[in-house]
Amino acid sequence: MFLKIKKFLQLPIYIDKLHRSNDDAYAMQIILKLFPEFSYLPFTPFSLNPYTIIHILNDILLNDRKQIVEFGSGISSIIIARFIQVNNLETKILSIDNNLEWKKFISKELDKYNCKDKIKLIVGELKEHHQKEFTEYDNKYWYDLKTVKEAINSLDVVIDLVVVDGPSTGLSKYSRYPAIPMIKNKLSKNVSIFLDDIRRKGEKEILVKWNKELEGELQFEKMYGVIKKGNNFSTRPLSH
Repeated sequence: MFLKIKKFLQLPIYIDKLHRSNDDAYAMQIILKLFPEFSYLPFTPFSLNPYTIIHILNDILLNDRKQIVEFGSGISSIIIARFIQVNNLETKILSIDNNLEWKKFISKELDKYNCKDKIKLIVGELKEHHQKEFTEYDNKYWYDLKTVKEAINSLDVVIDLVVVDGPSTGLSKYSRYPAIPMIKNKLSKNVSIFLDDIRRKGEKEILVKWNKELEGELQFEKMYGVIKKGNNFSTRPLSH
């Protein structure tokens, strides 16, 4: 009897996993159409989910995004760059990560798909900093501030799409907080901000705080959250 009750209480979890699996399977079919010459993309537990990625792709196309800033490079970087190339968009990506060897891998994959010119990869080591505005929740580590500032200041246009999936939360569960304070003055009045892993307490708190600071519109999905500000089309993908 106890086991039956336990299984019944776990039913919503199973249903949620099933829905997420269906959404990701549907999204993966769309993503693979961008890669007709090859059939394998090395998704890992650290990658953005396929459904999250097509939400980002929708936002790029429907809202005519011109400048993306991404914290945490990955398979999504390759997919987004390829999407921009296939659709002949003018969109550019600035992607920041702390791992040099990972950057080399991503760069090699971008070469394979002939879309390296769509993205600028920057390595910023994780370093301790003492800037009060970035030290919320006693978080003292982030990408090297000097490297990030120089990269952001080099951009020719305002940032209208932000994707945050790094750095790792190994040093602090609030390690992703500095992303928006760092680039706030460079954001477009029409912008979307995606933050992954909002099932974790730290990310959820960060997204709520960002939204309060930006006075945007907050949307929670199953695995990620979105802040929208300004006049934007609705870009949430079809869900099964």
